[in-house]
Amino acid sequence: MIALSTYAFAILLFPALVAVWYLRKDYASGFVGLLCLSGAVGLIFVSATLPHLFYDHERYLHDLWTAFDAANKSANGLASSVDYFSLIGPVYDWVFRIGAGLRQVDATSIPLANAIFALATLVLAVLTLTRQLNFGTLGLVVLIAVATAVTPREPDTIFAHTSMSWLAPYNRWAAALAAVVTAAFCCPPGRRGVPEAFLLGVSIAVVCLIKVTFGAALVGLLVAATVFRNVSLKHAVVVLIGLAASLVAAELITGQVSANLADLKTVSAFAKETWRIIKLITQLGEAAIWAIGSAALYLLLCENSSEPRRFTPVILILVAAAMACVILMQNHWLSQSPMYAVLPVIAVQWAGLFRKDKVVAQPGEVASQALTLNILSVAAIAIALLYPVRDGGAMVAQFLQSRQYPADDRLAGTGQAGFVVNPRRQEQPEAEVNVDYNRMLDGFNLLREAGAEEPDAGPVLALNFSNPFPSLLNKPSPARAPIWFHDGRTFSKDIHQPEDEFFSDAEFVIVGHGDQSGEALWEIYQPYVLEHYREVARSPFWTVYRKKGQDSQDL
Repeated sequence: MIALSTYAFAILLFPALVAVWYLRKDYASGFVGLLCLSGAVGLIFVSATLPHLFYDHERYLHDLWTAFDAANKSANGLASSVDYFSLIGPVYDWVFRIGAGLRQVDATSIPLANAIFALATLVLAVLTLTRQLNFGTLGLVVLIAVATAVTPREPDTIFAHTSMSWLAPYNRWAAALAAVVTAAFCCPPGRRGVPEAFLLGVSIAVVCLIKVTFGAALVGLLVAATVFRNVSLKHAVVVLIGLAASLVAAELITGQVSANLADLKTVSAFAKETWRIIKLITQLGEAAIWAIGSAALYLLLCENSSEPRRFTPVILILVAAAMACVILMQNHWLSQSPMYAVLPVIAVQWAGLFRKDKVVAQPGEVASQALTLNILSVAAIAIALLYPVRDGGAMVAQFLQSRQYPADDRLAGTGQAGFVVNPRRQEQPEAEVNVDYNRMLDGFNLLREAGAEEPDAGPVLALNFSNPFPSLLNKPSPARAPIWFHDGRTFSKDIHQPEDEFFSDAEFVIVGHGDQSGEALWEIYQPYVLEHYREVARSPFWTVYRKKGQDSQDL
């Protein structure tokens, strides 16, 4: 379905390529820009109004549970890092909090949050880039960013054959806004002024408050752009002022900035993950293809349009690709970065593709050079559209399939209402996603039998990779528990929360069997649980404990 929807989305954007071919001199910029901006607005609307969250992947369901718990915590007023340990910056729960204010929390709170962030990204892009870029290149950047923010697609490959996992929305958000900032620093400065420079600082701050590694890479890109004089020293200072002012304001209002830095400092004490270096090495080839290909595209466009060739765009394209590669080293997949998709857009802007006053070739060379230039122009736009077509196609597939299959009645009335697993996944009993889904329902039923659904019952703490149960029960999440547990990343045998803090408000503890994180947590906290809780239910997947003195059997 994603592949078919991707082709359908590509057909919708085909007029952009026709415009570049036939209308390049006069109307192409406006037509391409309008088409791309319309596509971006349409994707935001679809994401905000999806009736179901349709899941179609063979694994990673436990990662989706982390998003359910993040939405549930935000809806109940819990602040990340201040109230609970979090590696993710506070923007994640701020956006979910806005979503909870707009609509009751359910499974579609995730696509709603994506839509909210995508809309904010669109506004920031328009405000920061309008005076710098041609309308056509502005539209391309916006479409790349918005499609990245809203897509449910598993981002492990550039091709459209993978399925929908809704994995780690915060990574998509950071990558989307990073694409906008990359375009601003690497495209010609145009009429960029102090207000735009300040807003770029705000944008980097937002990225830092989602995932600090993305923000650090953008600061590095700013330094490179300043060194090569694509950003004036004055504007670079204004960008840094905007960045600092935004972080200070966020800290004064919420206190979450310093708290998140403290959590990140805790993580730095864990053993280093050598696989990240391996990850970097595996990505070097793809980064090189995008960088060298985009630089070559720029030089060929200049050669066939008599545009003077410059050193600056080539070096900035190479630096941007390197920054994108370093960012991807922090994640679990390849080909995710929309910063790669922005590289040919940078080439197009520097080559003056949409500029009406372009220098033309001498009369004797017009025919052959014009044909070559048209072909190169279409190729440039087509390459830039690879990512938004891929990710927009996934959103189209989500729209169609969310209407094809009914929601699971067993989740009706819960904080995960509207969650649909593709029926074909459930036809495979041993499939990881099916096992996880059945585990979730099994634990939900055990907790209801144990009284966790009662109006006066307290929070449920899961010793498991993630905790879907507070949202299922429409109950507040445990105040001090993070949204996921990953041995060696969010806790370890030597570095973990004290028992009195960790279990401070948990009336129920549900221990996952066969879950690596759950087993590691049980090894750490078993003595405390057995001393203060008693077993009330058990299944092959879970054991449920309730705090002693909390039910009639203990009175």
